[in-house]
Amino acid sequence: MRLPRRIAAVVAGTALAAGAVLAAAPSANALSAPETSSFLGQLTKTYNDPVATPNDKNPYDFDIVTFAALATGADKTLASLPAFTLFAPNDRAFEVLANKLGLLGPNYRYGATVDEKAVTLALVKALGVDKIRQVLLYHVLAGARVTGSQVLSGPFYQRLTMASGQKLSVTVLSRSAAFPVIILGDKDGRWLNDYVVKSKIDVVKTPNAVVHGISDVLLPTL
Repeated sequence: MRLPRRIAAVVAGTALAAGAVLAAAPSANALSAPETSSFLGQLTKTYNDPVATPNDKNPYDFDIVTFAALATGADKTLASLPAFTLFAPNDRAFEVLANKLGLLGPNYRYGATVDEKAVTLALVKALGVDKIRQVLLYHVLAGARVTGSQVLSGPFYQRLTMASGQKLSVTVLSRSAAFPVIILGDKDGRWLNDYVVKSKIDVVKTPNAVVHGISDVLLPTL
C-alpha cells in the first residue's frame, strides 16, 4: 500500500465522537485511493513529511495523531476498515496529556504554539509503542461513519465498543444546533473533561469516514 494511503487509513481509523449504532450499514470495501487521499488532505493539511516527526507548531491540527499512528503500526490494523468515525485530539490535547504526566518538566508553560516533536517523543518514551497504539485505537469507531447530526438526533446516552475493544460512553447533553454538547466518557474516572468541540464536529467528511475534533486525549485502561 502506498504510504499516503496508509497514513490516511490509519488516521481515519485512529484517532472522533459519535453514536456508531446510529449509522447505516458500512460499505463492503476499504476506502478507495481517491477517498483516502482526500481524507488525508483534509485532516493533516500541514503534515508534509510522512517519515520525520511533525513540528509545524500549529496546536490545532492533527499532526501528532498522524505520526503516532504510523510509528505504532496502527495503520496495519486499520487500513482495511470499510468506514470510520474518528474522535481526533489535536496537538494541544497531546501536549496537555504529556504535561499532566509530568513529561515536559516541572516548570513547563503553555504557549501559542506546540512543540510537536518534543511532545511526541516524550509520550513515546514514557508509554512505549504498544500503549500508544492502544490509546490511538480507543479513539476509533470501526466500521461506521456517524455524523454529528446523527449523534445529536440519536440516544442521549450509549456505550460504544471502540477499535481497541474497550467501551466509550457518549452522552448528549444538548441537541441544539447552536449549542451542541456531546460528552465522551473514557476510563480516567473524570466526567465532563472530554467533549466534542462545537466548531470541529464533522471537521473532516468523506463518503465513508468522518472526524470530530475533541478537547482531550481519551484514555483507555492500560
